[in-house]
Amino acid sequence: PCHPLSLADTLAISGAAAVEAAKGPRIEIKMGRKDVLEADNRFLDNPIQNMGGRSTVATSLPSAGLDSFGLRNYFKRLGLSEAEFVALSGAHDLGRHVTLTGMTKDCLRNLTRTCLEDAPVLAPFIAVDPDTLSNQYFKTMLRWNDREIDYGEAAFIPTDVALVVDDGLKQYVIAFANDEQLFFRKFRSAYQKMVDSTATTRSRF
Repeated sequence: PCHPLSLADTLAISGAAAVEAAKGPRIEIKMGRKDVLEADNRFLDNPIQNMGGRSTVATSLPSAGLDSFGLRNYFKRLGLSEAEFVALSGAHDLGRHVTLTGMTKDCLRNLTRTCLEDAPVLAPFIAVDPDTLSNQYFKTMLRWNDREIDYGEAAFIPTDVALVVDDGLKQYVIAFANDEQLFFRKFRSAYQKMVDSTATTRSRF
């Protein structure tokens, strides 16, 4: 049967297509998502705070400051395994993020959303080929952990660092650094779980 293409379907397809265009794995997904008129609340009605501090999950999107236990708490809600959410983090091999370089004094005093959106300087998480998805993120993170990288070679955030200071998660960082195809398989599985939870078709396209 023919299913109308919703905006939600379009976003899910676009993400998969972007990964493939960046030389990552081909990801087939289910369709039939329904659009909604309102976004999810930014803050959870019932925060997960079984350990407190940086392990607390209080927002609908993961905080960049979560520690390894916070990452487990967050992605467990979504049905992802540890290997899968570590693989998803490998998306930081792509793209660029906001830096404070070149910001006005007013923005440095009061870092608003407008300041972040209009930031004059963006820097890649991984300086090597930020437009291609590979397992370079994991290799660089291990070299960072061994204090072997040069200045400017990587710009990790706390959730990246959490993956190599926790032995339970570091095993997957090592595995993906050694086997790019394993990383791609787990990334595909994680992406499908993330976007297919609200799909209604049985088949993937």
